[in-house]
Amino acid sequence: MAEAVTEVTTMPEALVNTALGMGTVFCVLILISFIIYLFKFIPKLINREKKAEAVKVPAAPVSSAGKAERPAAKPAKASEDGQLIAVIAAAVAAQITEETGVPVTADGLVIRSIKKRTLSN
Repeated sequence: MAEAVTEVTTMPEALVNTALGMGTVFCVLILISFIIYLFKFIPKLINREKKAEAVKVPAAPVSSAGKAERPAAKPAKASEDGQLIAVIAAAVAAQITEETGVPVTADGLVIRSIKKRTLSN
């Protein structure tokens, strides 16, 4: 008959194994929390790159007379803003009507502020 070989683990060996396992887990958790902490700096880096790109202004084209031409600045019109607000109000009213099933008119909505957000790809 073959005898079964059993390995006996002593208490000090078990404590060392436990300490190594728990130490590894806590080190990885600390590393993960540090990586999550660094996530708040990513938007700042992206904005810094976008600002650097925006600072680079292309040179003005030179006319036949040798003078640099300035591109005509487009004046902002109040009517364009009003049209934009009307379109946004209509879109919000349509979305609310679709979600709730209750018809909502754009006249019943008040748009208090509009903030432009850029999507990063």
